[in-house]
Amino acid sequence: MEFKETNKLSTFYKEQVRLLWNREYPYVIKQKSIEDFNQYLGLLKDKNHLLVIENSRVLGWCCDFIREGECWFAMILDTEIQGKGIGRNLIQKLKKRHNKLNGWVVIGENYLKENNQTYKSPIGFYKKLGFTVFEKEKLNSSILNAVKIQLKS
Repeated sequence: MEFKETNKLSTFYKEQVRLLWNREYPYVIKQKSIEDFNQYLGLLKDKNHLLVIENSRVLGWCCDFIREGECWFAMILDTEIQGKGIGRNLIQKLKKRHNKLNGWVVIGENYLKENNQTYKSPIGFYKKLGFTVFEKEKLNSSILNAVKIQLKS
């Protein structure tokens, strides 16, 4: 397994991350096309990508970026590598660069993934790593329930 860091994703890696996104995130936020994913990435400022690659396949993606003057992040791990310390490793890499990390985490178990399996919220994972959950700071979306999380060094 290889970790690759870059501030610009190649077209190949963008498509790999988009497919990972669609496999692992709730179906309601599917990135239907590479253009949709490019539009999403275009909204992120000063982004850095961390890729987890095995046999030329992206199995993990973590991206930190600046929003409203603070560092935010997004992370997706393929089901087959969850629970193996890789997510913890990616967060530790981010902590070395930033003293504060913000994110949104989907709450509830009422979402389906692309394969019709239930999406399992990673909120427990983030709590184990010491993230604070801001229950009252919710993502304003009609299709998804998420709360803000934050980790301070």
